[in-house]
Amino acid sequence: MQRAHLRSGSQAPAHLPGERVWSAGGRGDAFAQWREVVCQAFTRLSPERVETDTFTGRIRARPIGGAASVSQITASPQHVLRRKADVAARPCEAVFVNIQIAGTSIVRQREIETRLVPGSLTLLDARQPFDMRFDTPFRQICLHLPIDRVRAHGLDTDRAIARRVDSSLSQAAAVIDQARSAINGESDETGEPDDLMQLLMLCYADGRADTLADKHLSLIRQFVARNCEGSDLTPAVVAARFRISVRYLHRLFARSGESFGRYLLRCRLRQSRTALLIEPDRSVTDIALSAGFRDTSHFSRSFKARYGQSPSALRKAAR
Repeated sequence: MQRAHLRSGSQAPAHLPGERVWSAGGRGDAFAQWREVVCQAFTRLSPERVETDTFTGRIRARPIGGAASVSQITASPQHVLRRKADVAARPCEAVFVNIQIAGTSIVRQREIETRLVPGSLTLLDARQPFDMRFDTPFRQICLHLPIDRVRAHGLDTDRAIARRVDSSLSQAAAVIDQARSAINGESDETGEPDDLMQLLMLCYADGRADTLADKHLSLIRQFVARNCEGSDLTPAVVAARFRISVRYLHRLFARSGESFGRYLLRCRLRQSRTALLIEPDRSVTDIALSAGFRDTSHFSRSFKARYGQSPSALRKAAR
């Protein structure tokens, strides 16, 4: 393979068999050249410059079996987006696993956001828009893995999107070590992508992957549970309380598989059931209205659907 240096147009022998190297740097049109470099190395992306000083960037890429590859990116600060137009213009049936080696980055896809630090990794689906922000010089290793092979290993890409995994998890540490070895040509390509994908599946199956979105959702759920009795506790009210959009609020709840409305209803029913049992002299109507229900018929239907008996039957059985 050849080395592509877009700044000067020069070519040089690759360091390792199958390796490709792209670089761009300097002033003037260096960043325009970098945009071309990034699209050649990965897929169609839309990098944006963050600062006006001299820009430098370099990418080394190696195949690791089949359509899989591993790349190392070293570059100046920038904002890299894969827009809807990019996805439409150049479809890519793959995932990118970004491993932060130096510097930090903020990664966002499907309204899910996470911050990568050295020794952490996350997964992005190239079939959907995403963006990555690097506010300081950085180095990353990127695994480019075909979606069909990833799914064949049982990895739920929808669950894994933008979820951060740290090297404190032994499986993640193994992924990072193997990716380093792969980019340096220190490992055999045979079976390597399958080993990496199996390790990734274990990373996300472990249940300790975390994101800013997960933490945000946890705080919101706690707030809703503590304030569910208010009949005016709408998505707009909760979104304003946490300074997020209503759309983002619904996306956060979608991650858990339970909508905002269903979670709020569950909290109100739980509170009502407790009141029915510990306050036997209090009327069902008063309990329903105090829990945030607007009428007793809706309360009774929802209660029976949830607990298999009416509020009155529950109270009678408890006597």
